[in-house]
Amino acid sequence: MSTIASSRNPPAPLRRTPSVTSPVLSASQPATGSKRSNNRAALREYYNLRAAAASASSPSTPRIIEVPDSEVPASEIDAPDFNLDEFLQKTVAESTLQELLKLYTRVLGEVRALDAEKKALVYDNYSKLITATETIRKMRANMDPLNPMATTLDPAIAHIYNSDEGKARETQQRRHRTRQLAIEVLATPERLQALVKEGRFEEARRQWDMPRKLLEAWKQKGLGGDDVQTCIDEGDAVIAVTRNRSPAPDEMVSRGGPYGPLHSNTPPALKQ
Repeated sequence: MSTIASSRNPPAPLRRTPSVTSPVLSASQPATGSKRSNNRAALREYYNLRAAAASASSPSTPRIIEVPDSEVPASEIDAPDFNLDEFLQKTVAESTLQELLKLYTRVLGEVRALDAEKKALVYDNYSKLITATETIRKMRANMDPLNPMATTLDPAIAHIYNSDEGKARETQQRRHRTRQLAIEVLATPERLQALVKEGRFEEARRQWDMPRKLLEAWKQKGLGGDDVQTCIDEGDAVIAVTRNRSPAPDEMVSRGGPYGPLHSNTPPALKQ
């Protein structure tokens, strides 16, 4: 930073040479200098982003932290292990009154410069905040036309999900109904035998009409295998007894007709 001109070097502990300007001018200098450089230096100073300038070969020397591009040069005051009481006692004991006044003027100028850098940093961060807020506002404004489309996507996705789930449930129910229907159709010959024993020939022929059509359809599609044809033959045999009106239908039915005993096993293909 710029300070009051001095005719001789400062005391040995400070190890720096002040520039030839006044403290008042040093406070306004960051505004007239490179704004970007000053803001960057103030940002490092404000957030303690400092680079270590001490050499590793001299561990006994106090480590002084320097801030690049800063208006305030680094000194032993910036060292992490700086002792204020010791520094004051040493400075008062080794410096004259004129040197103390110069030191006070220089420190005052540095404080003003740091205060100016801090204000510049606050202004810079505030400007960035305004820019970010404006960017977010524009993004939200651009997203507003897409909101109706987004609101329609959720019901559509839910409908697709429900449709797939409903289709799977419907398929499972249809398979269950098909299995139950196959069991009932293949058990028709046994029911026909019971009707014939009771002498209800017309009822037996009526109940055999629809199951036989289903069995023929399964046969044409290759479903059920030989069990479908066996069921058709058994049902036809029972109905043949009703049409012939045999005098001894009970005996014919008990023998299972000319085709032997009746069976009602469910076809393996339909059981699946």
